[in-house]
Amino acid sequence: MKGADARQRILDAAVVLFARQGFDRTGMRALAEKAGVNLAMINYFYGSKKRLLTEILDIFFAGYLEIARDELAATGELSARVRRFVRRAIAFFASHRDFMLVAISELHHDDPEIIGHKAAWARQMLEVMEESFAPSPAAAEEMHLSPKLMAPLLTSMMASRFLFSPVLDRVDRDPGDMVELERYSEIIAGIVLHGITGRVARGVDA
Repeated sequence: MKGADARQRILDAAVVLFARQGFDRTGMRALAEKAGVNLAMINYFYGSKKRLLTEILDIFFAGYLEIARDELAATGELSARVRRFVRRAIAFFASHRDFMLVAISELHHDDPEIIGHKAAWARQMLEVMEESFAPSPAAAEEMHLSPKLMAPLLTSMMASRFLFSPVLDRVDRDPGDMVELERYSEIIAGIVLHGITGRVARGVDA
């Protein structure tokens, strides 16, 4: 087994196990078995389970931040930029579902190292949103949602479909009730734009 292949298999196994059963409940032996490697190889490539977690976080947040910079920080009307961002971000969440589940669900509020690692990424996202969501004078008089509110709010809204899907899939409902991703993106963008522009107070569509 080549080194690069083994390293990738360990990462792939960690993403699946962390997403399905949680970081704390995933043992190194179970991880080695899932990846088809021995414990020594995990230690050689990553050193610790926590190092695996931070790499998963880096892959997810790097991709998410790239989309924000490409779309939110671009030129043009705010509504168009937000809609493009939401559409791409939701598609990214769908294609990196396990990475997203780990990044969002593994909060580890009692671990300064993990919190600090996430905070470094969050600061970059907040900078993009601070610049992108600067309100017009009229909107600012009615409502201004700070980036510290908008970043977790927007991320949580977009991620909710994937976070709750295991439960919703077991609800007795018509399978056709599940909104297509494209439509889901439009709904989320519309809700967000109402808040950014302050038009909720006036009851006017963005």
